[in-house]
Amino acid sequence: MRIPFHLSADWFACWSAGFGPVITAETLALRETHERIGLFKIPSLRSATNPHSARYDAPPGTALPRDLPARLFAGRAIGSIRIDYLPENAALLSAARGWSANFRVRIAPHALTPVVDCRQSYDTWFAARSKRIRQRLRGHGKQVFDALGMTVEFRSGDPTQSDLFERILDVEQSGWKGRGGTAIRDNADELRFYTALVQRAAAASALKVALLWHGDTLAAFEFGVIGEGRLFLLKVGYDERYADLSVGYLLAAEHIRHCCEQPAIHWYDKMGNGMHPAEYKLRFADHCDTLYRATIYAPGLRGALLHGRDVARARAKAWRDRRREAAA
Repeated sequence: MRIPFHLSADWFACWSAGFGPVITAETLALRETHERIGLFKIPSLRSATNPHSARYDAPPGTALPRDLPARLFAGRAIGSIRIDYLPENAALLSAARGWSANFRVRIAPHALTPVVDCRQSYDTWFAARSKRIRQRLRGHGKQVFDALGMTVEFRSGDPTQSDLFERILDVEQSGWKGRGGTAIRDNADELRFYTALVQRAAAASALKVALLWHGDTLAAFEFGVIGEGRLFLLKVGYDERYADLSVGYLLAAEHIRHCCEQPAIHWYDKMGNGMHPAEYKLRFADHCDTLYRATIYAPGLRGALLHGRDVARARAKAWRDRRREAAA
């Protein structure tokens, strides 16, 4: 099984006998978009990924012909094909390196995703945390679990079959995301996406939901999907009335403990959609995996302009970063 569970999950529906899936713009889930150069827009194709795309790749055994970019460029006045969130071992990434023999190809880091190695024991993971985090988890843990009697629960069933998913959405919307208008419920498309995702993941026995209860009150939650020995953590949230007790941190630690006890889960992946993951994610991570962007540029003027723009941007960013490091 490959993650993510996009709504258009049947990417590779076209088959050629004896050769495995035949990849087209449709089965690769590429969408038409525009790349800007000043006031000009250049039509392009881009992978249908988003910040919650865990990883992007072709399924094992997929045929990735050397002339695939030529097929995708044929008959289209586009300037580039961009594919995001490719892990180091992705078949698409390897293929893109091969396509560089005939096309301009640029491969660059796109996101860092903080991960916890669950093949180790929980005690080993805990001992590697900073002194401050260890003290915080111990101290607030005594208050939450001993004094208040809060309990942790793990579920894998479909939360939309009861009021659980609504309660999860209530908690997420009650905090800063709700105030900022970025909670799941604040966007109808996002609500449909996550509702379908948890339903499909539960049906595939790939859903994992962690819950922290104070009696009948949901104090914190985490949910994600499991694939290839990895738990991809998609959403977390906590009731801000318990903020002073670090309930979000405590549930994360208990979720990691649970994963360390599951032989089928090797990695707890907190996910990241940029090169600068949130600090709270890094406090829990053992290291960060790098995900890549591969851009294949069309022959001709459009491709040359986009390639020149991307190279110039990369050089400007590198110069800026060097200046910041020198000033630090």
